[in-house]
Amino acid sequence: MLVVTSNLEAVTVHAEGALCTRVATIPTAGGMLPTQVRINGLPLSLQPGSLRASVVHGPSGLAVRDLRPTYDVQLPPEVDVPAEHRALEEAEHRLSDLTQQLARVGQELDALSKLSPGFPPRPKEAQEPRDAPVSAMLSLMSFVDTELAALHSRKLDLERQQRDAEAELRLRRNRVAEASSSVRGQRARVYRAVVLTLSGPLPADPGARLALEYAVQGARWVPTYDLRLPRTLEEGTLRMRASVLQRTGEDWTGVKLAVSTADLARHAEVPELKALRIGRHQPAPARSGWREAPPGLDELFAGYDATRSPTPVQPELLAEPEPMPAGLEQPQKNKRSAVPIAPKPDFAMPEAAAPPPPPAAAPRSAPMRPSAAAPEDEETTSRARARGGGLMSRARRPPPPAELEEAPESSFDDDADGLSMDTASLGGGGGGGERTPPRQEPSDALLDYDRLTMPPADDQGARGRLQPRPGHVTQELVALAEVHAQIDITVRVALSLQETSSIWAAPAPAWSQPPRTSSPHFDARFDVETRADVPSDGAWHTVPVLSVPVGLSAEYVCVPSVESRAFRTVRVENRTPYPLLAGPVDVTLENEFLMTSPLPTMAPGSTQRLGLGVEESIKVARNTRFDEAMGGMFGGSTMLTHHVSVELANRLSNRVLVEVCERVPTVPVNTEKDIKVEELEVAPLWQKRLPLPGEAKVEGERAWRVVLQPGEAQTLKATWTVKIPGNKMLGGGNRRT
Repeated sequence: MLVVTSNLEAVTVHAEGALCTRVATIPTAGGMLPTQVRINGLPLSLQPGSLRASVVHGPSGLAVRDLRPTYDVQLPPEVDVPAEHRALEEAEHRLSDLTQQLARVGQELDALSKLSPGFPPRPKEAQEPRDAPVSAMLSLMSFVDTELAALHSRKLDLERQQRDAEAELRLRRNRVAEASSSVRGQRARVYRAVVLTLSGPLPADPGARLALEYAVQGARWVPTYDLRLPRTLEEGTLRMRASVLQRTGEDWTGVKLAVSTADLARHAEVPELKALRIGRHQPAPARSGWREAPPGLDELFAGYDATRSPTPVQPELLAEPEPMPAGLEQPQKNKRSAVPIAPKPDFAMPEAAAPPPPPAAAPRSAPMRPSAAAPEDEETTSRARARGGGLMSRARRPPPPAELEEAPESSFDDDADGLSMDTASLGGGGGGGERTPPRQEPSDALLDYDRLTMPPADDQGARGRLQPRPGHVTQELVALAEVHAQIDITVRVALSLQETSSIWAAPAPAWSQPPRTSSPHFDARFDVETRADVPSDGAWHTVPVLSVPVGLSAEYVCVPSVESRAFRTVRVENRTPYPLLAGPVDVTLENEFLMTSPLPTMAPGSTQRLGLGVEESIKVARNTRFDEAMGGMFGGSTMLTHHVSVELANRLSNRVLVEVCERVPTVPVNTEKDIKVEELEVAPLWQKRLPLPGEAKVEGERAWRVVLQPGEAQTLKATWTVKIPGNKMLGGGNRRT
């Protein structure tokens, strides 16, 4: 089998997992293309059910006929033991020489540090002190300092060389230890592999290439953004980025990267619409992709059973049924409740031959067909006697356990009306039609051909019929039988699955949301403009995706009744044909990083407000006055008048638009009709504020939209009156400013 090399070409990261595409070039063998090739080096996190192969370029007629997953074990290269031993000896000698040199330098440092000027003892009869040899002392100290500096520098260099020599010695010792076959087997790496069967042989084509597509787990991504604004906030650039984390077992180097919000493992199936029939009951049409077992299936194994050595089994004694009274009729059989009783054999069985054991019970997922229990004719009985009488007719055998139990409902569905065997044979119209066997519909498990298996011939109750494979027998375990290596592959696969699931424990960036959370009702795909590198290290890597054309307009928002400061905001309009997912936005004001804000999900054409913090250059002051008076024809009402004035001052060097929000009391629906709220004087005029998508609506909210020139100041005024009955007051006090 020819092993071809492949390169990872493209990766699409989904909400959970990734879809990888590899491209392999088919080499020629004797001027012809091979009929079977093998691609090694695939990650262990590969899902075998997701494998797809296609021909990218090649001669006419080239196609992939079969695709089979398997395993590949790669051992480290052989080690030249004599050369490694020589390198080990050289590393030991070098470390010994460096250690001796470092010891000599230490001795010299100790000797130099002890040098100091000495003075002879002063005689007792001396009257005058001697002159100190200053020049000699300075020369000595200069010499000591120079030598100590040189020795310290030498010592540092030798210590660095000693550390390198120790590391080299450890490396050489590990190389020698790894030269043994046992350690080399422990360092073996397990990969996935795929065997492709091609249509051929065909004439060689230098450009014949194959594309292999597979899904892997252990990858995720979240969207992030980068917004760059000038000081005027009048224009800017929004760039979309993708933070990708993957632990799939293979590095993505120089791949065409794309991110998608779709669920990679989502099950999609075309619905099957059943026809509605009016009139007499008709059996449901047979489902495509299924064919009943041919008649006489058990006769195919007669030769196999004859060659096997019979197992002596004690025959079971069947109780003879009691005769029924003459006045009672035989009860009608039901395929779920009746228990057929085999009649007594009408011939003597030889003593040397024992009857074969009863067939094993068929699994519940694939029961025995009704035709398998039908009685045989006389010709079949005569053939059984001609073979020596050792084989009993199926009609005269004891009933198998599968027929004594209720028919399982997991593999075959009954008719639409749930009729019994005898009732269904009437055709549903009530007439005495011809008896026909009921039609049994296969379940979805029997139509999943990838999970069907053929039982061995020793299983007399299920041989010759495809059955669903048990859940614990997977393709991985079947492929393990083909790998001959002294390593525990199941442990390697389990560790790989554990590593891929560890990506969900990594904390995501602040303000980020999973793609399926921000886009639960639609799917979108974003292609990265350039090739990207994402290593398989379980860390977040930011990849620039594209520049988003958006509309930006700066606004300053102020709510003086809550906070007497103005806040910078930018209205972002999505002008792209695809949605912008929720995620954090890194805002940069000119060349200075400002803050990180959350951006909500934006559909195409929608507008959202992005907060950028406090603007200290816009001054806001709010003053209020409250008047309470009696009003009405007879003085039976209380008039609560509120005066509000807001002073704005622009200290910026550019023109700004400020939105000042106030709230006027509102009268709830279905309340007393005597309560009224009237807006008396508003200068300049305000309007009801319309919240943006995603913002909460506030009852009675009003907004001034004021344009201030550089250095301009303006005063906003509003007056409203609340009229209530004189014998009542507002909850919490009449003052509402």
